[in-house]
Amino acid sequence: MKKTYRNILLAAGLLLSVACEKILDTPLQGTDIPEEEALQTKQDVLNLLQSCYDVTANVYNGRIQYLNELLSDNLERPRSSEDLTEVYNHNTLFFNSSIGSIYADPYITAFRCNRILEIIDNFNFSETEKAEVIAEAKFLRAISQWEILRLFAQPYGFTNNNGHAGIIYKTATVEEIVPRAPVGTNYNAIIADLESALPNLRPSSNYYASQDAANGFLAKIYFQAGDYANALVHANAVINSGNYSLGTSIDRFEQDTVVVSEAIFSNTSRSEFGDFRSSGFGNYRSDLPSPPEFTASLEFYNTYAADTADRRLSFFELDESGDEAQVLIKKFNQAWFNVTILHLTDLKLLRAEAIAELGGDLSVAIADVNEIRERAYGSNLNNLDPNAAASQIIEAAQYERRIEMFGEGDRIQQLKRRGAIEGENTQVRGHDWNCNGMIIQFPISEQTTEFELNPTGGC
Repeated sequence: MKKTYRNILLAAGLLLSVACEKILDTPLQGTDIPEEEALQTKQDVLNLLQSCYDVTANVYNGRIQYLNELLSDNLERPRSSEDLTEVYNHNTLFFNSSIGSIYADPYITAFRCNRILEIIDNFNFSETEKAEVIAEAKFLRAISQWEILRLFAQPYGFTNNNGHAGIIYKTATVEEIVPRAPVGTNYNAIIADLESALPNLRPSSNYYASQDAANGFLAKIYFQAGDYANALVHANAVINSGNYSLGTSIDRFEQDTVVVSEAIFSNTSRSEFGDFRSSGFGNYRSDLPSPPEFTASLEFYNTYAADTADRRLSFFELDESGDEAQVLIKKFNQAWFNVTILHLTDLKLLRAEAIAELGGDLSVAIADVNEIRERAYGSNLNNLDPNAAASQIIEAAQYERRIEMFGEGDRIQQLKRRGAIEGENTQVRGHDWNCNGMIIQFPISEQTTEFELNPTGGC
């Protein structure tokens, strides 16, 4: 198929009008021009790479986070959206337009990244420049498709050999009818892309692919797979770099003019350009005239509410003015903010739990948990005992993780890991962690003679 591009150059760069999966086959509106006209210079290729960041930012604007969060026990039923209520009920249907949208965007990123990899030899990049462009493309296609894998497939460890159905991991722009690859194969491909990218990325950058970001995602991916030794290696690479600090603020979602010292990889909003990268988080906001779509679950709130010295409780407000009590969320109550996707808090808690699982140096794990607690309480009065056992460290890290990363889409993936890898008898609002409804249904347009949809019927 001849590839064409829209003749529109914005800050986002070029927008492709042909894509790799059926859900992406609908042409975009606008005047198309042939690829040979759209991609003539090195700068055109770099614009195309920039557009991959643009679509990635659209995925992480709150949508991928709240779809994960709705599967968990952190939220109450959505106020009005039927699409999102399906997710909350653990029974999504294949005509759900909200799901179709979030499924499409990561594959747009993957398609554009793959096209860059296919054509880059046609341009006069230096070997160093070429290596970095290739590394950034592999990084972006890896993290984008990992987000789809976590939502649409059962987790690593669901079957003994991880042969259960995952996703189609796209590494080329060719259109073909193929089955879903096994989850184990998907994990291997994602890890291989990030490991390949790692040496040729810039050391650090808040908003672009970097070695720190690649190491951070590798730590999270290995952790999700229960490979705590490799998770520890990559988490240490970031934490020990000295490039990041927790700081004193409990707010990672600061206004777009504020630098977040613990942010490793972020989307940046630019109010002066009208570039709004946090729009999906508007569903949480309790400071708007209309009621919020999402409120925190009473179970979540009651888990932490008695600890009134915890400054993180300022992100939540128990409202008992109506017929039923509700917990309003204030964590995202601002119009413009950068979206912190990967951060030091996550890696500190990950490292603490990994060390405890491995039986490593527990003093390091205890220090990681205590650093987060001291920021939350403003003192060391709630610190772990210096002689805390591994089991106490794991419990503490999991407790801190839930409130620290509320609204960020982390909770459900931790519950699934604990069920699949650690063998915990984990339930989410009365449903087993591995029931059919704990994964989201693919759009009906994806079904082919080779591609099977997820089981229907929910939990």
